[in-house]
Amino acid sequence: MEHVKPIEWIYMNNGSNELRYALGEKGNRMVGCIGINPSTARPDDLDNTLGSVKRIAEFNGYDGWVMFNICPQRATDISEIDYEVNPHAIKENLSIVKRTLVEYNIGTVWLAFGNLIEYRPYLKMCFLEMFAALKGIDVNWKIIQEPTQKGHPRHPLYKPVKSTFVDFDIQRYVSEVLKG
Repeated sequence: MEHVKPIEWIYMNNGSNELRYALGEKGNRMVGCIGINPSTARPDDLDNTLGSVKRIAEFNGYDGWVMFNICPQRATDISEIDYEVNPHAIKENLSIVKRTLVEYNIGTVWLAFGNLIEYRPYLKMCFLEMFAALKGIDVNWKIIQEPTQKGHPRHPLYKPVKSTFVDFDIQRYVSEVLKG
C-alpha cells in the first residue's frame, strides 16, 4: 500500500478569522500566488479558486503553493469588501507576504486577480505597495494565458488545469496599466 504524505498547511489569519493573510501547502518547490481577497477557504476545505490554484501549480511542476491576496479581508463576493482601506491589515499583509516568500524560498510569484483589482480604488494602491515591499526579493513574476483586455493577470477560476505559467513584464504592468 502506497504511503501518502500528509499535507503540511501554511495558514495565517487574524484572531477573528475576518482576515486571511496566507493559505497553502508546504512543498519542496513552491509557488506564491496573489489574488484579490480571500473567501472562505481554510486548510482541508479549499474553495473553487484555491482548487484551481493547486491544480494549475501542480501542472506547472510545483508541489507546494501559498495563496496571498492584495486585500486580506475575507468576503465571498468582491462587493462585500470594505469601501475604505484598512491600513493596519494591509501593513500586516505586506509583512506576512514578504516573510513567507523568504522563509519558504519562494522565487516564483503568480499574479491571479483579473479585473477585480479595479473594484475598489484602493486595490491598485495596495498592489503597488506590495510590489514595492517585494523589490528586495528576487521574484520571477508569472501569469497564465494572456492578460485581460484591461491588461490585468487572469483570475484562475474556470481556467484549464493545463494553463502554463508565462513570464510577466511586471515593470510594464506597474507603469502602464496601474499607474497609466
